[in-house]
Parts: sequence; C-alpha cells; structure tokens
Amino acid sequence: MKTKIGLAAVALLLIGLSACSGDPERLAFMNNDEISVMNANGTEKIQLTSDGYTKVSANWSADEKQIVFDCNQDGDSEIYVMKSDGSEITQLTANEDSDLLAFWSPDGNKIVFASDRDGDLEIFTMNADGTDVTQLTTNTEAIEYPAGWSKDGDQIIFSSDRDGDREIFTMNSDGTNIRQLTTNDHEDDFPSLSPDGKQFAFYSDRDGDYEIFVANIDGTKVRQLTTNPAGDFDPKWSRDGNLISFTSDRYGEEGIFIMNTDGTNVISTGVAGYTLAWIK
Repeated sequence: MKTKIGLAAVALLLIGLSACSGDPERLAFMNNDEISVMNANGTEKIQLTSDGYTKVSANWSADEKQIVFDCNQDGDSEIYVMKSDGSEITQLTANEDSDLLAFWSPDGNKIVFASDRDGDLEIFTMNADGTDVTQLTTNTEAIEYPAGWSKDGDQIIFSSDRDGDREIFTMNSDGTNIRQLTTNDHEDDFPSLSPDGKQFAFYSDRDGDYEIFVANIDGTKVRQLTTNPAGDFDPKWSRDGNLISFTSDRYGEEGIFIMNTDGTNVISTGVAGYTLAWIK
C-alpha cells in the first residue's frame, strides 16, 4: 500500500538526512531546458540559465567553481563552460555536429564528452579550454556516450549498444582496456559512480519497466532499488555516498526523488525535472 507524505514531512525528513550526513548537499537539476540548483528538500531554488535553448546535461568541476554543459545556441549542440553562478559563459566546441554529455575529470584538466562528428555518437576528450580533442571510441555500429570519471581520473564509465542492446562499460581514460560491466537482453543505461568508486547505480528495464539498480564496480552483486510500475531514471549518488537521487514519472510527470542507497525512504522533492549532480 502506497502512502502519500505531506510536503512538510518531506522537508523535515530530507533536512534530517542531510544533517546526519554532514554538511548539507544541494541538487543541480534541469527543468524546461534550464539549469537550476536547490536544497535537497526542494527549497531555495536558484535558476542559473534563462536563454531558452535546448540543453541535455550539465556537470560541476570538482572544486565547484565551473559548470560544463551542452547547449544548441548556435544551431547544434556544443559544449560550454560557465562559472557556478551562471556567469561568464565560454563556448569550447564549434562544429556542425552535436557535442553533448560532458563531464569534468577530477583534476579539472580534461573534459570527456559525446559527439557525432565522425557520423555516429562516440566518446572524446579535450583539455578544459577546448583544445586537443581526442577520439576514444571508434565503433561505427554503436552509439556510445560517457557518464563520468573514476575518482582517480584513470577510468571513464560509459554506455554503449555495441553488443546489440544498451550496456555499461568502463575504459582507461585514453580509450584502452574496455571492460563490459553488464550483460543481458535488456537496456542498462546512464550509470553513476559512487564517491568511493566501489559501486555504480544505473537504470534498467530488466524487470519490464525502468527501475534503479546498483552493482559493484566489476558488475557483480546487482541489486534492484526501486519496484513500481512507473519509470525511474537517471540515478545520481550524493557526494557523501549516503543518498541517491533519481527521476520518476510515478506521479504523472517527471519529478526528482531521493532515497537511501539501499532503496529505502523514497521521497519526492516536489520539483519537476531531472537531477544533474549533487553539489555542496
């Protein structure tokens, strides 16, 4: 039996969760193609962009001073950076193809991103200023895009349909030593590494609809965290490793939810959109 929780109870519980885990973390999220931040309980929302252009992703540098994001302002999706307050926007890529889904390396020196500049979506890296673009994957039969870096910056985790359906892989930061982490006849997508690098969360339709799962970094011990007839997508680990945010349409529209890393205490923030990252 499902129980509805009042907004006041939601706020109190989320505040309690943040307090128990140290300094409160905030959520960056996307709604109506604009990038915003808010408290984990859905309060104090601040909108950082308001240009009306289509965006897919945004990610914060490790020191949280800059944001890398994609935007179709020049007619196709390109990679941009801006300060964490939304100011001083700089365009890093400029071509007639789509560049998107960018992530900072932990040391802030590199950015990994997806691009279809070779005809299909592949994974590339570049310096933080947009120079020295290097292609890491060259699989013409697959669509591949990154989902983040390991804590030490040596590994990149990514999604690919190179085996016929979407699965999760890792590779060295230079594109070598590709390892497949999930193998099944369903879609496993958009992984998120735990802060300690020992696990990853992802969403999958292996039970018939999209749910949130967690596995060890080698792909073993897969655990299902959510079980409902709605779609649950895009999990993101909190920086302290105690919470996972995700997007769900269980109440009729896509909204942002938070739960413990074992799948308990699922709570709606009451905010529409999808999570981009956890920040301080």
